[in-house]
Amino acid sequence: MHDGGGPVAVAVVNYAGRLIAFAAMDNVMPASIKLAQSKAYSAVVGNRDTIHWAAFKKNIDTVDFDMRNWTDKNFTGFTGGIIITYDDQLIGGIGVSGRKGKRDEGDILMQDNELAEYGRSMLQLQNTGEPTNHIKMNMDN
Repeated sequence: MHDGGGPVAVAVVNYAGRLIAFAAMDNVMPASIKLAQSKAYSAVVGNRDTIHWAAFKKNIDTVDFDMRNWTDKNFTGFTGGIIITYDDQLIGGIGVSGRKGKRDEGDILMQDNELAEYGRSMLQLQNTGEPTNHIKMNMDN
């Protein structure tokens, strides 16, 4: 699918954060290739969508919360990494990179975070055959 926006890279990881699938559009920025993988990995090891890390409040009196400062050089807090669950079990993650982190008011095209969420919604649709409430909300956009 090409929506007319900038090229992206997409990574899918398993429950352990190991890469199991990858695709990149022609002319994607080289940094987006690694970053898509880091976003998917970070969602899984952090057990939450990376948009939550990006929104983490910074305290100027302490060291910024950045997992790379503590334990993991592959961790990123950039938006565009989402977890995949099945029966409330974490089974993997999707990372998308190449555009802005998330859609701003006035943006017409999906950005990294929305593209990753769209991927997750398509997996949910295939698993159940019926759209979930999350998918129904996104289909209206």
